[in-house]
Amino acid sequence: MGRIHRWGMLVAFLVIIGCAYLGVKMVFVEDKDVAVPGVTGMQLVDALNALQTRGLLAKVDKVDSSAPEDTVVAQNLSAGEKVSKGKVVLLRVSKGGAAQAIPDVRGLKFEEGVKMLGDAGFKVDRVVRVTDKLTPSGTVIAQNPAAPQRVSSNCMVTLLVSSGAKGENSFVAVPDLRGYGQQAAIDMIEQLGLRLGQTSESPSDAVPEGSVLSSRPKAGSRVPAGSLVSLTFARAPLPTDAPPVEAPPANDQDPARAEAVRKVVIKETKPVTIPTKLPARDETQVVEAPAQPAQTETQPEAAAQPAQPQPQPQEQPQQAARPTGPQKTAKVRYQVPPLSKPLSLKIELMDDYGTRVLKDGTAKSGEYISLNVPYSGEARVTIYLGGEFVWQDRYN
Repeated sequence: MGRIHRWGMLVAFLVIIGCAYLGVKMVFVEDKDVAVPGVTGMQLVDALNALQTRGLLAKVDKVDSSAPEDTVVAQNLSAGEKVSKGKVVLLRVSKGGAAQAIPDVRGLKFEEGVKMLGDAGFKVDRVVRVTDKLTPSGTVIAQNPAAPQRVSSNCMVTLLVSSGAKGENSFVAVPDLRGYGQQAAIDMIEQLGLRLGQTSESPSDAVPEGSVLSSRPKAGSRVPAGSLVSLTFARAPLPTDAPPVEAPPANDQDPARAEAVRKVVIKETKPVTIPTKLPARDETQVVEAPAQPAQTETQPEAAAQPAQPQPQPQEQPQQAARPTGPQKTAKVRYQVPPLSKPLSLKIELMDDYGTRVLKDGTAKSGEYISLNVPYSGEARVTIYLGGEFVWQDRYN
């Protein structure tokens, strides 16, 4: 009887130990047999319910996405992965936003593609240039994201651009930034692969204050990628900004020409036409001089008058070779770059009449020169700033 009692006590003790072990395991030991559900693409409420039924927790991170608002776009733990209960799953949820189709800029020139993307609200984040024997230099080969995807309007775009068969640097056309705000103009320059150079201010009422008045190089010029573009911004004119009136040359006896020269303004004015002296008039003066010898004694001042054109030797070719072709007009436009101090400026024109000085004076920083000059045959306009050659244009 005692032996049976002892065996009964032992069995009861083992049962108690087994129950205690099971209880401790259920309460304190983690169960790693929970599979993470796949909640990507689900609404946030449904995703949270799916996680909670598995004994999992969630942390929500709102991100920019073209997906509808409160849609789960990603999760940090893969679907089906075995984890313990109480594990935290990070969910990335869309903030929502207007999705739009990205333009297809493949095959366009680089500057044209950047402009099209900018007009659609996109910005170029990165440009990769590669050598391509089949694609002309400066042409967009591919883009990322590719069209016709619908992406968020603040999505950044990467362009793959051809550098030609030999990998030469592509040229970029300087955009017309007149009227752009300061930040918008800088963004446009950088998107085209150019860099901001010097900035200055000039008085003008033509565009709003603080916006771009002009650029150098001028709009439409093709420059190598990475070149500097200097901008001049408009400011409100001051009373001291009125341009001085230029007096005509002392030896200029043509009233129409003198009046035209007097009206030439170096700050944002409409171009005026400067008439040239007719060769016939000069020849008349030369012929009349020996025809009136009696005036030498009685009217010395009148006799000296024909000698007045002598200080202008550049007009001598007009008498020697009289052009027979029709007269044309050369539109001379020049923007003085930003200067630390005024410099001398000289503009010359050479055509069938000979060489003429259109302007010889002092130029200020940012001044704009606009001249319409008649010429015959082929003309060449040369500009010297500070005594050094800076620009030359040819007119046919």
